[in-house]
Amino acid sequence: MGRMGRGWRVAELRQRGGALAAFVAACCEDEKRARAARRLGARLAGFAPADRTAAEEAVATLERWADDLADHPYRPVEPRPDEADRQTRDHYKDIQQERLTVAARDWRKGARLSLDVYLSQLSRARGLDPRVLEDAYYLYGRGTMALDLGDRATAVREAGRLRKLRDAYAW
Repeated sequence: MGRMGRGWRVAELRQRGGALAAFVAACCEDEKRARAARRLGARLAGFAPADRTAAEEAVATLERWADDLADHPYRPVEPRPDEADRQTRDHYKDIQQERLTVAARDWRKGARLSLDVYLSQLSRARGLDPRVLEDAYYLYGRGTMALDLGDRATAVREAGRLRKLRDAYAW
């Protein structure tokens, strides 16, 4: 499993484990287990991609504890696939941000600003074909997602495509 795959998996585990830890800590009548769930949740929040196995074990423990409370009305349910992906992307973005150098953070901010400016300029263009604006939003989404996932090459490519669209229609 590649670095991104491990990072994505740990993001999934951190998201799911965080919800389960909060549930067990709040709803378990056994104070010792509630404290252990809080500690496990806090530990899980700090796991890096290299800690994938430990994160899987922690979530498995939290799932067993949550299963003991299966009839509780506030037990977290598995999110729908689209919601799970959105939540995981948010957590993965946080994991990526923690590992970035200052120079990489500055580059990402600059790339994001470029995407924002190009989209803004296209959005303000008068008489723009709605399909062109739809393409602009699509490219903007791909570019920002690439930034979130740490894929510099894709972010640069999508920003360039959006700039070309802007140059063709907004100027």
